[in-house]
Amino acid sequence: MPGPLDELLGRSPLRDPARGRRAGDIAALVRTTLRIPEDIAITVQQLSCREPGCPPVETVIAVLGTPSRRWTIHRRIAEIDDAAVVGVLANDPAHDHDSMETT
Repeated sequence: MPGPLDELLGRSPLRDPARGRRAGDIAALVRTTLRIPEDIAITVQQLSCREPGCPPVETVIAVLGTPSRRWTIHRRIAEIDDAAVVGVLANDPAHDHDSMETT
């Protein structure tokens, strides 16, 4: 039975290739919108949370430069359209720690 590390490393049979493609599309949109150089890593991860008060699913977008920046959208990757990403970035282009809720 696959464990959490298998899912993280993409070895799980439950892995959704469409989610990976959409994550790549979102990363490219972030790079273009914020004019991030190619040598700076951008990650897009869909995370689940089972803690009380935590949204069940969120997508975290991170730019791993100096300084690093991070945005959280409380939706699945597949549910996030380009307008939501651009809106989050435009409203807070230097975001670095708190979650942002989008609807």
